[in-house]
Amino acid sequence: MYWDFKLDVFHRRPTRTIVVGSSRVLKIQSHPGERTFANMGWPGTAPQTILALFRALPAKPALTVYVGVEVFWFNENGYMVPPDRLSWYRRGQYVLSRNTFEHAVDLVRNAHYVLLHRWRRAQVGDRCVIGRIQPGFAWKLDGSRVWGWELDPSLPHFYPTHFTGAIPTLRDGYYTDFRALDPRRVRQLGQALALAHARGWKVVGFAPPEPPFYLHLLEANTELAPRWYEFLALMPRLFREHGATWAGLENGRADGCRPSDFPDAWHSDASCSAKLRKRLDAAK
Repeated sequence: MYWDFKLDVFHRRPTRTIVVGSSRVLKIQSHPGERTFANMGWPGTAPQTILALFRALPAKPALTVYVGVEVFWFNENGYMVPPDRLSWYRRGQYVLSRNTFEHAVDLVRNAHYVLLHRWRRAQVGDRCVIGRIQPGFAWKLDGSRVWGWELDPSLPHFYPTHFTGAIPTLRDGYYTDFRALDPRRVRQLGQALALAHARGWKVVGFAPPEPPFYLHLLEANTELAPRWYEFLALMPRLFREHGATWAGLENGRADGCRPSDFPDAWHSDASCSAKLRKRLDAAK
């Protein structure tokens, strides 16, 4: 779903600048009046999906690429990478599964019009929204994300999950048994950067900003700190080897972001993401 949608965003705009990465880059958006920017990030991104995406994009010159890199991408024990595109066999399994049937029945109950129309147009506040049910997960035309409560304050908000001290409970378990940076995934990221360099793209890498508590956790926790510092040492070298720039930016406070700019203590909001976009533009 994300793959086809994001490629469509790219091709329907006179795209000259893109950002790729996980859900934590999805609030990075166009400047006012800008039409040449596209957000190509999606949840579940990893080095192998970035490599596949780069291969799928046209080898157009003068493309600027911002790559938001997560340290947990390189934990093969905790971060399981979903396929970027499902095989026809997997699609058949999905269509014929009981879970899909039950979900379809629930969808029709909540939105009976989907039997005849795949989507509907609705007015939410001062926004026109095209979708199926309520706009809990909406997108702007540049591919950036709009949180549901930004359109309708009555929709559920993100709230921080307080860290209890057990690493498997931290951020969906992505840091569980994180013993080393997976060399295969590091190699895949290097292949993506090499392809971008061969095409003449200007690439700037960064680590999505962290709020103060979680930055301190990554720096001080005895289980996380070794991998974190290994990651921070490796990324500048890897990007430099392929003619790219590493901008860092992992310290949200240093970039002008407040703790309140992270609604769930993980994803940055529009205000923080706008500051991040300016820093990226300055680094290219």
